[in-house]
Amino acid sequence: MKIKIGTRESLLAVKQAELAAKKIQSVLKKETEIITIKTKGDKILNKTLDKIGGKGLFVKEIEQALLYGEIDIAVHSMKDMPYEMPEGLALGAVLERENPMDALVCKKDMTWETLPKGAVIGTGSLRRKTQLLALRQDLNVIPIRGNIITRLQKLEKECDAVVLAVAGLIRTGQNNFSHIFTLKEMVPAACQGILALQIRKKDTILKEELKKITDGNAFLCQKAERAFLNEIGADCHAPAGALATVKEGKIRMKVMFYTDRLRLAEGEEEIQKAEKLGKTLAEKLGIKSVCQ
Repeated sequence: MKIKIGTRESLLAVKQAELAAKKIQSVLKKETEIITIKTKGDKILNKTLDKIGGKGLFVKEIEQALLYGEIDIAVHSMKDMPYEMPEGLALGAVLERENPMDALVCKKDMTWETLPKGAVIGTGSLRRKTQLLALRQDLNVIPIRGNIITRLQKLEKECDAVVLAVAGLIRTGQNNFSHIFTLKEMVPAACQGILALQIRKKDTILKEELKKITDGNAFLCQKAERAFLNEIGADCHAPAGALATVKEGKIRMKVMFYTDRLRLAEGEEEIQKAEKLGKTLAEKLGIKSVCQ
């Protein structure tokens, strides 16, 4: 029996579903079929996400299809998933993380270092905007929406540069970035670069099988990063970022949050305490009361 994989219609979403399908085929030896679904987040492109309901707009219709039995697995960019899952659904697997950083793609002959004063930078993310302006106050950061190709097309007329996730650029074969921001320059979105495979809770056999394709390090990192988001308020629209890494039995994480100023914190814990690290860093920033 084929495993039906549901995802958004965009080029990136389909590429990500193909990665999941390839993994399932090679490791679990199962046939797969990819089914595309249009979400509300894909339909409303003239407003920023914080104005129309946040990240959950990219997953709701796909989750409904999963609950109704139209698909067996939903593939999401994990950074688009709200902390709380609908009743009846569960996280089935987490795939190996792609480069989690943000990248700048410039017009021809421009680089991050040579961008002129007042250069127009396009991004739909408040997190990216606040960190860009912390690096260079002279930039003119404007809101843009749409898929990767649509955003890159903004370079033709509207923007001197756009900021996009490295993972998305790599997965769609757009390797023309001018600059990859370092962690010191820009903290990425929590779970950026991680693919989540969502299933129905009752599908216990599938859940056991999917454990074979789960990446242990990515699983630990998402636990810490999502715990941080949950602590500051799962539906908070304020700019927040987090990146965890695992090394030698330890998990280390850097987080950012912007209110009246850019706030940063980092820390380390044993890998068994990944979620505790997320909560601790949220408390260290003193921001829990801002979003809840």
